[in-house]
Amino acid sequence: MHTIEELEQYAKENYIPIARREMVSFLKQTIIDRGFASVLEIGAAIGYTTIQLAMLPNVHVTTYEYWPPRIEVCKENIKDFRVEDKITFYDYDCMAKPINELYDLIFIDGAKAKTIQLFEFLKNNVKDDGVIIIDNIDLEIVNQIELVNKKKKYQRIVEETKQYFKNVPGYDVEYKHIGDGIYYISKK
Repeated sequence: MHTIEELEQYAKENYIPIARREMVSFLKQTIIDRGFASVLEIGAAIGYTTIQLAMLPNVHVTTYEYWPPRIEVCKENIKDFRVEDKITFYDYDCMAKPINELYDLIFIDGAKAKTIQLFEFLKNNVKDDGVIIIDNIDLEIVNQIELVNKKKKYQRIVEETKQYFKNVPGYDVEYKHIGDGIYYISKK
């Protein structure tokens, strides 16, 4: 795939969740406005967000994707867009090994059931003047009969996540109505 539109179409046809356009625009604008150079992304999927952030000048993206069907597609897309030199790609769960680097921006768009765990695991990897952005805070699961049990479980996870982020010691957590809702988190 060689265009953003092709990535969007592939994601739609293959039921692959990617960030909404307004979310990607918000991330890009945050990076530009804040002069950020280093990004850690959790949940690359097919590289849709990864590629767009890497196309910004003076930005390097480190990203993780551990689901095998998406890994090769993501790697191929990164190559097709010729941004390999601006992306460090890991094909395993980010929590499998310690991460020692500090980042200006950490974007968590991974498994929703792991949002709290991911935040706890990564919160010390954001620079003092950096931010952590968590996507899909209000994501709704389609209301289909076969998904009723999954929807109930997901609603419980969403509520637990919202309760947790109401008061995180040492961090300011701001909800922003962008896409499916995000948390914009910075150190106090």
